[in-house]
Amino acid sequence: MVLSLLVLGNAWGIISTLFGMNSLLGWGRRAFICTTSKNTGSQIQPSQWMQLHTGVNANPGTIQLCADKATAGQRWWYSLGQFPGMITVLTVVLLTYLVLRHAERFGLYSPGIATRLRVLGWFLLVESVLGPTITVSANRKLWNTMANGGSEIQWLPGWSALFAGLALLSLARIMRVGTEMREDLEGVV
Repeated sequence: MVLSLLVLGNAWGIISTLFGMNSLLGWGRRAFICTTSKNTGSQIQPSQWMQLHTGVNANPGTIQLCADKATAGQRWWYSLGQFPGMITVLTVVLLTYLVLRHAERFGLYSPGIATRLRVLGWFLLVESVLGPTITVSANRKLWNTMANGGSEIQWLPGWSALFAGLALLSLARIMRVGTEMREDLEGVV
C-alpha cells in the first residue's frame, strides 16, 4: 500500500509539474529553489564577504539563500541535492515490499529472505555515506551559483541509515543461519 501511494504521489507530481500546477525536484513554474547553511553551532550573519547575486535573498541566523528566478543550472543542482533522499525512500519501500512478499509466498526461513535483507542492508550502508556526499556537494554548488563566498554547508553521515543497514546485515546473517538449520532439520526428518 505504501509503495502504491509513493508511486501514485510521484506520478501526480510529474503530471502536475508538466501542467504548471506543482514543482518536482526544483522543476516547474512554482519551483522554490533554496539552499540553507546547516552549521552546527554558530549563527552566520550576512557580511561584506558575501555578495549576493541578483534575485537572491538572505535570511539571518542560519543563512537560507533563495533564487527568485532560478536558472537551469540552479534547478539542476537543487534537483541533484534532493534526488538521493527521494531514491532512498523509493528503494527502501520497494525492497521492504519484496522481502514481505517473498516471506508471504515461501515462508520466513527461505533462502531469498536473507539475500533480500542483505541487499537492503548494503543499500542503506552505501546510502548513509553516498547520499549525504551527493547532497552536500550539490548544495555547495547551488550556494556558489547564488553568492560569492564560502558556504557553511557541512557533511554529516546518515547515522540512522548506517545503523539500520548494520542491523539488517546482522538480521540477514541470522536468517541465513536459521534457514540452513531448517534445511538440515528437514533433511534429517
